[in-house]
Amino acid sequence: MRNQVWYVATLIGIMCLIRFGLSAIGYVEPHWLMQQLGAPIEANLQMPYIIRVWAIRDMVLAILVVFSNQATIKVLLFACIAIDLTDIWSAHLSGLEGLFSATDTWSLKLTAIAALIPESAALALIMQRSGQIQEK
Repeated sequence: MRNQVWYVATLIGIMCLIRFGLSAIGYVEPHWLMQQLGAPIEANLQMPYIIRVWAIRDMVLAILVVFSNQATIKVLLFACIAIDLTDIWSAHLSGLEGLFSATDTWSLKLTAIAALIPESAALALIMQRSGQIQEK
């Protein structure tokens, strides 16, 4: 995220706050997060482990993005976008299978969309700026 213009750094910062914040909550309080997402512990005894695995992935990814340089930021943002798109698709499929209620399915989708929007905008701005620099 180093050496980015302020508006790109702001978008990336928002994405990292969402990704890291939600993940930290999930890591520290997986049972509470499971309740919020409509996955009661009684029916999903292994879910705290899975939530912690997901949480570590997203915390590490957010830290890597924050400390990334110009050469790696695009690759990391592509990875973030791919992860969030697969999270949205997984939530959609789970909803279709009846694993979550419609409300819980949308809650799952919206948490991924909340990070997807700023990271996609940041990547688009970086790509646009890279194109303008190469034209000069």
